[in-house]
Amino acid sequence: MNWITMEHFAGHEGGIHAVAVSPDGTRVLTGGEDRAVREWDLLSGRLHRELTGHTKPVRALALHGDTMVTCDEGGHVSTWSSASGRPRRRSRMETRWALTATAGAAATAQGAVVAGLANGDVVLHTVENESTRRLLSTSAWVRAVAVTPQATQAAVGVEHAGVFLVDLLADRTRQVGTGTVTAVALRDGELLTGAADGKVTLLGANTGTELVRFPGHTAAVSAVEFGGDTHVFAAADDGTLLAWDRTRPHDPVVLNGHLGPVLALSTVPDADHVVSVGHDQTIRVWDHLVGVQVAGTGFTEPAPPPPRPTPASDEASARDLLGFREDVRTLAAMITDRATEPPLCVALLGPWGSGKSSFLRQLHDRVDTLADLSRNNPGRSAFAATVRQVRFNAWHYHDDELWVGLVEQLFTDLADDIDDVDVARDELRTRLRGLESVRDNADRSPLTRAVRLLASGVDPEIRRRRRRAAVVSGIIGLLGVGAVLVGWFLLRDTLITVAGAAVAAITGLASVLSALDTVRLSLAPLASGVRGTVAARREELDTEIRNVRERLNQLDAAHRLGRLVAEVRQGRYEPYRGLLGRVHDDLRALDRDMRAAQAEWQLAGSQGPPPLERIVLYIDDLDRCEPKKVVDVLAAVHLLLALPLFVVVVAVDPRWLHKCLHEAGLPPEYLDKVFQIVYALRPMGNRTATLIDALIPTEADEAAEEPPRQATPVPDPVPDTPGVPGAEQSAAPPSPSPRTDPSEVRELRTRRLQLRNEERDHIHRIAPRLPTPRSVKKLVNLYRLIRVGIRDEEFDSFPHRAVLDLLGLLVSDPAAAREAFIAILTTDDLDSAVPLEWRGEMFDDLHTYRRWVGTIARFGFETHDLVTS
Repeated sequence: MNWITMEHFAGHEGGIHAVAVSPDGTRVLTGGEDRAVREWDLLSGRLHRELTGHTKPVRALALHGDTMVTCDEGGHVSTWSSASGRPRRRSRMETRWALTATAGAAATAQGAVVAGLANGDVVLHTVENESTRRLLSTSAWVRAVAVTPQATQAAVGVEHAGVFLVDLLADRTRQVGTGTVTAVALRDGELLTGAADGKVTLLGANTGTELVRFPGHTAAVSAVEFGGDTHVFAAADDGTLLAWDRTRPHDPVVLNGHLGPVLALSTVPDADHVVSVGHDQTIRVWDHLVGVQVAGTGFTEPAPPPPRPTPASDEASARDLLGFREDVRTLAAMITDRATEPPLCVALLGPWGSGKSSFLRQLHDRVDTLADLSRNNPGRSAFAATVRQVRFNAWHYHDDELWVGLVEQLFTDLADDIDDVDVARDELRTRLRGLESVRDNADRSPLTRAVRLLASGVDPEIRRRRRRAAVVSGIIGLLGVGAVLVGWFLLRDTLITVAGAAVAAITGLASVLSALDTVRLSLAPLASGVRGTVAARREELDTEIRNVRERLNQLDAAHRLGRLVAEVRQGRYEPYRGLLGRVHDDLRALDRDMRAAQAEWQLAGSQGPPPLERIVLYIDDLDRCEPKKVVDVLAAVHLLLALPLFVVVVAVDPRWLHKCLHEAGLPPEYLDKVFQIVYALRPMGNRTATLIDALIPTEADEAAEEPPRQATPVPDPVPDTPGVPGAEQSAAPPSPSPRTDPSEVRELRTRRLQLRNEERDHIHRIAPRLPTPRSVKKLVNLYRLIRVGIRDEEFDSFPHRAVLDLLGLLVSDPAAAREAFIAILTTDDLDSAVPLEWRGEMFDDLHTYRRWVGTIARFGFETHDLVTS
């Protein structure tokens, strides 16, 4: 499926509660709080049409063939023609109770909806004959319902009562399991359930036998769905969506993106994609095999825009214009592979201007991508999930501040953008003491353990309902007491007094019974699953304690390094003595803390996000530093290589590296002690064409980008009014209007910043002689600088080939260019004046080249004295 850029799926106002994908996989239908049903194109995200008619939020939506069934929370049910979007029939359920859960069946010709009611009943409503019949009474809160497309079987998830399977044809009911089931799905004799404790279970729909359990969720499950015969999906109130291959139930793919509870799911028939909707008003389309979002509300992943024809900077590029992609992916995979054992140092070799900085930037981004994917899918990835990347530019520091700069950069990145490390450390220590206290106290006795662990897991919705019931009971009780006082002391009316006393007594009794029922309902799950619940809560505590300790270890290291930086900054030369040893000690402490956290995580079953696994340090622009600084950086790298956390990538020109070692009196073999892997950039070769095309878009590209321009209206001139007495006095003096000079119009319309196709083609012919990407950028920038002085009427006579040839000579080899320029000025043979590799490529017009040499010479250090007026 070819996905395009998504900027659509936008329009719903409020949460989206229902979603369905058309059988052909081309359309998505959604409904929600804004009472509208919308149909979208799945590939483009564009709104196809909007169906209106519901007066309450839409809660259920089903699609089969040309029939669509929708239901709102007021009990109004509609059937629609999917092809035309026109309503066929509308009806309303015969009930006075609010709907708590709904599901539609569209395969039946009559159109049907199964709904759970606030009084615990479950009903089946048929649209065609407008009939509503009760299927069962549960006397508990109905949390979820599902129905087969043909309305032959229904599943009902009930609070504290498991699942009820209802055979709608034989009118038989079977109860399966216990606990609170919050999501259900039915298909082909299979039942998929999600529970309030996060459990997801696959059962046989005919027998109720548990087939597979899918762990992974920690929050209440809000929606479940089948993905063909191979996958199942479950979403939770915390916004997380998990996808499981049925053959690997302990290895879910994590899909993060929703900012609130996910309310409904629907799979695309190809089974490779799933659509989710939620409380955050978004529609999201996921490729669950890869583990990424591919489309959705507000989701944009546009192709890099074509650059404008403006001077290109020398900044590192995140776009691959030099064919680095495969090499970047190879190195990133090696760096993040858990099988790679740090410490490790990579020498990225390339001449000055060959694109080493761009390579490092793209490598940094690729490592981030692999780590992000691994965090979402820890059991499925061979790559490290927690990688901290540090970028250090030795050129930015003086010789005596190099070590301080390195430590300071590590401190900044380990602190992870925390403004006040000390405050964060104190908060984490307080949090850690509290968590350990809960765990230690919970271990003292079985009763204490159960009470304390379960107390932190009470459902907030249950607490709110209990609180509302208590308030209502209190108000009614007070009214009863007031009636007693008024009837006895003021009215002396025995009937009012007795009635008030009865109301107060009944209210009090109801409150007591409600409290007892609350206790009974609270103890019911304890009786059936207290061991599992306590164990799950204990596991949550252990995981949180590990996470807090791991984060505290990082901040402790950042604190130590930051304190070291502060001490060094306060003095001059003296505090630097012993700095190397102190840095080494602090980094060793960091490494020791991180390895302990890793061991603790593994002993706990590798649950939750792993602790920091490695630090990648990128060192760039080393070939701009003085020899002494280069040797200091190599010493720093050698120090870091004693720590298993670190992978270091150093970008440098090998010629400069050898020269620095020679001046420092170090043998070439010293490099073998520092670098374990040497990786040289390939020459540009034919990849230069991609860079040139990106730097110089054609005029057609520019025209395609330009938005249509509005014509500026010109006001009509004010006519003179001779012969009208008082006209000059009565009319306001006209404001002077600017006169438009035709030459100014031509100036505004000049094409001086647009290059023609023939100019770009000639740059393509010259480019193979240019040694580095930097020299290509320099050629293009200098040519633009010359072209900016060429007027429109001069274009046809402008010798662009000669100018580009001379610039190519200057940029490719400035020293040889000086000799060539002098020869062009003093000899009559063009071929003998230029280097051998340029002969035969330049057009035979010595006079033109000679005329432009004095202008081109101004752009080089070696040729500045050849400039002419």
